[in-house]
Amino acid sequence: MAKLYPEYKEEVRKKVIAVAHEIFHEKGFRDTRVSDIAVALGVTKPTIYHYFSGKDDLFAAVSEYERKILEDMIFRVFQGRDFLSGAEIFFNTIITEHLEKIGPENIAITTRDEKLRKIIADDRDQFLTIIAGFLQERKKIGEIREDADAHSLACALNALFHGLLIYIMQGMDKEDVKRVWIESVRAITQPISSTVPNDTHIVPQAR
Repeated sequence: MAKLYPEYKEEVRKKVIAVAHEIFHEKGFRDTRVSDIAVALGVTKPTIYHYFSGKDDLFAAVSEYERKILEDMIFRVFQGRDFLSGAEIFFNTIITEHLEKIGPENIAITTRDEKLRKIIADDRDQFLTIIAGFLQERKKIGEIREDADAHSLACALNALFHGLLIYIMQGMDKEDVKRVWIESVRAITQPISSTVPNDTHIVPQAR
C-alpha cells in the first residue's frame, strides 16, 4: 500500500478512520490493536498516533463517521417516498447492507467503559437532533401526527430499531422483525385517521 504523506493530512485521516471502522466491526473494539490498523494501512503505529491520541480518540472519530453514513442513508432512502415506504426501505437497507457490521459488543461496550459510553452518548445526541429535524419537516407536510414531539419520537424510533436489531441477533426471523418495525412505526407516527381506515370496524375479541 502507498505511504501516507503528511501533505495530505485530511485525506490520510479519513483513510485511517475508514480502515479502523472496518476493523472495529470485524474484530470488535476490545480485540483491535492500533497495530492492526497500522498493518492494514501499510504504515507504522507512530503514523496512526500522529493523527489520533489513542484508540479511544479513534473510536470517537469512527462513531462520527458511522453516524454520517447512517444519516446520509436515511435522507437517501426517504427521498421521494412517503414516510412509511421510506421506513420500510430503511429497514431493508440496514438488514441487507449493514447488519453484519453491528456486533453485540457495540451495544454491551456502553455499559463497561465510562469514557466510551460518553463518546457514544454524545454521538447519539447529535444523531437524534438531526433525526428530530427530519421528523419535524415530515410533520409539517402531514406525514407525522400533529401531537408528536419530534425529539421524543426520534428517541422512540431509534430505541425501537436498535431493540429490534438485538432480536435479529438473537435469532428472531427477519421478516417477523420487519413486520413489527413497520406496524410500530405506523402506530406511533401516523395521524389517527390514517392508522385505522374509515371502513374498518374494531370488534372486541371474545375472552
